[in-house]
Amino acid sequence: MKFSARFLEDAANAIPEERATVADLQIFVSEQNVTMHLRDNSTRTGLPTDHVTIPLYNLAEGIAYDWWSLFGGRDQEFRLMKYRSGFLVPDVRFKFDGVAFEVSAPQKVYKNPDVRFWAGPTEVLSRPQAEFALSDIVQQVIQQLDRKKFRESSAALRWARVQESRERPEEAAFCESAGALGLDPYQIADADALTIDRASSLFEDREALDEFLSGARPYTPNQMLDWIVQAEKRPKYKSTLPGLRDLVTEAEKITPSHSIESSWALGYRRARAMRKALNLANEKRIRSSKQLASMLGASESYSPAGTVNGIRAIRHDYDGHISIHLRNHGKSATQARSEMFSFARAIGDAACFPNSGRSAINELHSAYRQAAGRAFAAEFLAPIEEIKSMQKDGWDRISIEDEFCVSAHVIEHQIENADRINLACAA
Repeated sequence: MKFSARFLEDAANAIPEERATVADLQIFVSEQNVTMHLRDNSTRTGLPTDHVTIPLYNLAEGIAYDWWSLFGGRDQEFRLMKYRSGFLVPDVRFKFDGVAFEVSAPQKVYKNPDVRFWAGPTEVLSRPQAEFALSDIVQQVIQQLDRKKFRESSAALRWARVQESRERPEEAAFCESAGALGLDPYQIADADALTIDRASSLFEDREALDEFLSGARPYTPNQMLDWIVQAEKRPKYKSTLPGLRDLVTEAEKITPSHSIESSWALGYRRARAMRKALNLANEKRIRSSKQLASMLGASESYSPAGTVNGIRAIRHDYDGHISIHLRNHGKSATQARSEMFSFARAIGDAACFPNSGRSAINELHSAYRQAAGRAFAAEFLAPIEEIKSMQKDGWDRISIEDEFCVSAHVIEHQIENADRINLACAA
């Protein structure tokens, strides 16, 4: 991703900061110019325009104010259109899962005037690459404002604060946590700051912390933290899985981590490795959380903790052991299936991230750890090769779902993702 700006002199605009930053802007995603567009769709012979001419002040100010949410939040999508202030721009979208920063640009059509921005590719950047690209355009605008003697603008002041925070690791971590909660770190209430401090004392891993806080946004974070504390006060035999640590170590040996790997690929590979470490053939079924806990060395007294909104399980490492505190999902057949899938997701978190001390399994979908755990659970509980074999034998999807004790949604996704599961596991 790259922003290319050519600033114009003496542009007409009533707002001084906007007038000073009018520019011909091009945005490149995977080296394709996504600002390419057609005006007046009725004129088929019209030539495309390769840039937009807009004030860049609002773009820079928006990025500066949203910086900590852009990189702290999970399961969120930010759109360039949010900062357009009435001007026509391509529908560039940003999404960060904690590891990969995804940029996309679907087709966008405006009416009055008729303008069509063509669809662009999707580009996946590392965090440093994304930070560089976004910082670069903000810095260009700030420098242009400086040249025009606008040194005290809101954008400039905010960007200076962000830059100062980025240079201080502890402050940057706090700001990012605030962004995960959807809060402004520079105007945060004392109670919210205390919640962040409390959460950071439990979740030492930075990504685990951001995923917990992002997942807590729709709920009540302090109630969730209370639940964790109470769950971990229970007798150890109610949550410890004595055999899991060695199995996790064995799975990591079978499938070492790749330097750059999608969340789902890591989850699928470690699921197969875990079944291998357990000597579980594809045709072997896991029918309940109790059975799965027993396979991992748990005592007969292993049991879920109480109920809570926003958490499905907590994985906690201590003294060389791994505990999984399951939320009580309920007693119906559907709830039992959901509980087993949550349990498998927590096991997947341990298998995919063996060096993390505590993490939450929650309702996020595209966050890196949550996505890896979901992929793990699906392939661990319902191996795609076994599903395909059953299909050849004439089983329908409802029967397959019942056989594996997972939801129809899991089976459907396994079938849809069959090619990429095998591709990931062949790597």
